[in-house]
Amino acid sequence: MSRVVGGVLICGMILFAAGRPREAESQESRNWGLSGDSRGRHLVRDDESLCTTCARLEELAVLGDMAGDGFIQWSRVATQDSLGRYWIGQGESLKVYDSDGRFLREVGRAGQGPEEFVRIVLVRADSDGRVHVLDPRNTRESVFDANFALVEEQRLAGRAASLFSVAALDGGHVANTAADITGSPFLHIVRGEEVVRSFGMSDATGPYDAFRSLRVLSARSDSVIAAARRHNYAVEMWDSGGSRLVELHHEERLNEAEVRQVPYNLTDHPKPHEVIAVRLDDADRLWVLFHMMRDGWERHFEPQEFPGGQVGIRRRSNSTSYSIYESRLDVIDLQSGTVVVRALLPGLFEAFVGDGLLLEYRELPNTEQLAVWRVTIDGK
Repeated sequence: MSRVVGGVLICGMILFAAGRPREAESQESRNWGLSGDSRGRHLVRDDESLCTTCARLEELAVLGDMAGDGFIQWSRVATQDSLGRYWIGQGESLKVYDSDGRFLREVGRAGQGPEEFVRIVLVRADSDGRVHVLDPRNTRESVFDANFALVEEQRLAGRAASLFSVAALDGGHVANTAADITGSPFLHIVRGEEVVRSFGMSDATGPYDAFRSLRVLSARSDSVIAAARRHNYAVEMWDSGGSRLVELHHEERLNEAEVRQVPYNLTDHPKPHEVIAVRLDDADRLWVLFHMMRDGWERHFEPQEFPGGQVGIRRRSNSTSYSIYESRLDVIDLQSGTVVVRALLPGLFEAFVGDGLLLEYRELPNTEQLAVWRVTIDGK
């Protein structure tokens, strides 16, 4: 069965709106490289042959039953294991679905003992077929085998309790914490209970704007780290030794006005566009996933007064997330330092499940669902 979303007909596979294929780049454009200079800054532009027809989406599975144990809630914590099963973080537990989207079982429960969780922030599969689950509130990493048995637990550094985002790194993790002191580092290499290295100076100018240090993270097998700012189109590239390789900064601003702390309002501090996820692939590309505010999003909110007299906004009860946001995917070629592929995605996409896999959130009457899509880039 096909369906129409945002004017795009979706069957088994989608082809995005018109554009022209990318042509060969000049040798000069390929020489910018990763500078190895902490002051290095590369201005990213859209490639002259930016392709908007190259990204194809194929829906692989819909997760979430209308009722019963398979019911699912919104999540950005997801992975696919070596058997093709999807593990979805649900805060205090995980729900596991087969490759066709059928619910299999729940793993874990609320608590602080074995196989118990308080807040799951990362789930990933390793090359041995095991699934790793990070719970910063319990400062613990739990490892499950293919039969869902708990086979290992490892304590995490206490600093992990305040992390905002985290990515797997060879032998450990890179974690981003919200710094509350001006000039303090916000990136940390963590191996078990040890913080091996901290780097990246906070953007905070005072104790109440630590949110400026929040980064969305990805790490590659060679330990190159991408740390994207949430509200600017700027991505810092680091190595695991703490050296900043370069900052990629797009020539167009993601948000025209400076983004401040919440609450947002309908006049001088509207809701911003936001970087939701990034992913480095082995083809030397950086994938950047955005949530963009739709034109007229203000119609779906109303003023709300907060303690202290601040006036913010709340979503109207008859509005949906899809009526407020749309998703965009940019693919940056790290050899040329240009955006070579761009696609407007017909849905609210929340995370990368793995290489070439995206997680979509669906807000339906009286229930929620998640869908997994495969993204392929034609000719790239």
